Amino acid sequence: MKKVLGIVTSERKLGNTELLTKEIMANVPEPCEKELIRLTEFDIKPCRACYRCLQPDQRCAVKDDFNLVLDKIFKADAIILGVPIYFLGPHAYYKLFTDRLLGSGNYIKHTKNKPCVLVVPYGLHGWEGYARSALLVVPRLLSMKIVDYWQVKATLPAESLFSPQNMEYARNLGNNLFTLSEYSKGPRECSICGNDLFRLLPDGEIECPICAAKGFLGADNTVNYSDDQSSRFDERNMKEHFSVWLNEMKARFKSEKDKLKKIQEPYKELNWWIKK
Repeated sequence: MKKVLGIVTSERKLGNTELLTKEIMANVPEPCEKELIRLTEFDIKPCRACYRCLQPDQRCAVKDDFNLVLDKIFKADAIILGVPIYFLGPHAYYKLFTDRLLGSGNYIKHTKNKPCVLVVPYGLHGWEGYARSALLVVPRLLSMKIVDYWQVKATLPAESLFSPQNMEYARNLGNNLFTLSEYSKGPRECSICGNDLFRLLPDGEIECPICAAKGFLGADNTVNYSDDQSSRFDERNMKEHFSVWLNEMKARFKSEKDKLKKIQEPYKELNWWIKK
């Protein structure tokens, strides 16, 4: 039996994020096991950068609920990520969870090609900010198949369900969750990862800050990449970063630890911390 996991990153009970996520899940054809996580009710602490999770088959050492949530993602066959846009970006708890994915290189074997829908309610046009770019990171790091990025304008709790079009769209997503292809990127979105913000480089070149693909702006500001364009999320580049470079930095730290401590020593006396 297939499992669908909905992750709601919102404190608001029965708000647009929760309702849209539930409407999609309710329409996934049976038989199907369904589970929901309200991420803000779980204890997710900041990453300590201890690098333990870089080692094969090692769990994150932080004592909180991160591993529990990660196990639920591993066991699910499809993921619905419901994340509202707050102040020009996604809910802060989503970024907190993103920062804990340092071990992504070891997690992909459990998550690769799983269908993922991003459901993103927001309140006001022009205040979406960098949310799309930030929200794409988790499913891209985990090599999931993003079947939709659905941004829904709805300010008041439950307002999104006033719209028959939204209801129909959610039902279609649920009905076809396991058969949908990867969503088609727009002409002004990164054709590799779907990001819609770009870094301007010299000589008219642009770079996607999410996947690091480089190209040029074409006619009417469409995005043009070469056919052999690579991405930081390619299997080879992911391995190079998470399995090679980060481990090299860990080894370098061990070899230079004494020298680094000498640099740190004089700053210990600058004790201006405010105590609780």
